[in-house]
Amino acid sequence: MKVYAVPIKVGLVIFPIIALLLTIPYMIRQYHKYGSIPLLRSVIVYSFVLYLLIAWFMVILPLPSIEEVSKMTGPWANLVPFSFIKDIIDGVHISLFDIKSWLAAFKSPAVYTVLFNFVLTLPFGVYLRYYFNRKWWEVLTMSFMLSLFFEVTQLSCLFGIYPRPYRLFDVDDLIVNTTGGMLGYLMTPLFSKVLPTREELDAKAYTKGESVSMPRRLIADLIDFVIVSVLTFFSVLSKDSLDFSILTLIYIMYFIILTSIFGKTIGKFIVGIKVVSEDGKRAMPHQILLRYVIKYILYFEIFYVVFVMDNLSSLGDLGDFISIMLLVTLAFIYIKTIINAFNKKSPLVYEQFSKTKHISTIKNKYKEKLEEKKKDKEKEKKEE
Repeated sequence: MKVYAVPIKVGLVIFPIIALLLTIPYMIRQYHKYGSIPLLRSVIVYSFVLYLLIAWFMVILPLPSIEEVSKMTGPWANLVPFSFIKDIIDGVHISLFDIKSWLAAFKSPAVYTVLFNFVLTLPFGVYLRYYFNRKWWEVLTMSFMLSLFFEVTQLSCLFGIYPRPYRLFDVDDLIVNTTGGMLGYLMTPLFSKVLPTREELDAKAYTKGESVSMPRRLIADLIDFVIVSVLTFFSVLSKDSLDFSILTLIYIMYFIILTSIFGKTIGKFIVGIKVVSEDGKRAMPHQILLRYVIKYILYFEIFYVVFVMDNLSSLGDLGDFISIMLLVTLAFIYIKTIINAFNKKSPLVYEQFSKTKHISTIKNKYKEKLEEKKKDKEKEKKEE
């Protein structure tokens, strides 16, 4: 039984790396669809990833040496279905009233291997029905395909790494794993009594997504920054250094022109937000211009300010005084920006001056359904 502890430990060590790689794509997907990332949904999704990772490691670990595998001469496949029943009958002797014989039976490889294969895919069936809303025949098919993937992994010598299979391709594993997935499907209502339904999770996510959070804005800014960086990179490939006039032109074309026409950049479109005036109406061109000019100065022209401060030192005391004032002003602006970023009610500096804000463009499907039901009830009352 100790052999199962190794895959679990390895899975727990590797999982943070996998989770880190998935975080940005996961956040983008959730913001694009719901506009928010509720904690419980994230726990469910990441626990599903952890489960699949550990389940796969259970199938392939521990890894033997190639030299050890090359010396193996035993069978590499069992194609006789339900042979595990014969193995249990032949290898386990149970006395109905003897508790020790029952305990000994559970310690027998013929028994605990079958139980392990049941438990291996049982959570898979639960996740498929509870979170992914899959029907019974879909759970049956997908549980079989997952088990088949595990068995093919073994049959393919871990995708060609080993000279021959080091674990048995067993048709019984396909049967037991698939049955385990279906058992998980049947057990799901027990979990639904404790956890909120998928519909309740979605409704909460849509409601939370009606407001634009700072992480959501930061993801949009990150996407836009990557796009502008790529465009700038290709624009200066033939030059030795970055020309800020090129960066300024790309910035104007990307942020100001796109936002003036569509109210959003590509990053904002992906996470489902747009720029509007303080009153919620379409932002005017001069507001968008002012917004992004101030933002550009804060994020990009700081390099020019530092350059100017270096040149001011040649003016003596006056230059030092001006440099200190510039430094204090910049420090104040950046500190205020950071403080406002953590205060949902306080707009950022460039929003205050341009009188603009962000709104969510994602429609709350559940809110629309409730409004439709209210309208239907009102119509019924009027007809009465």
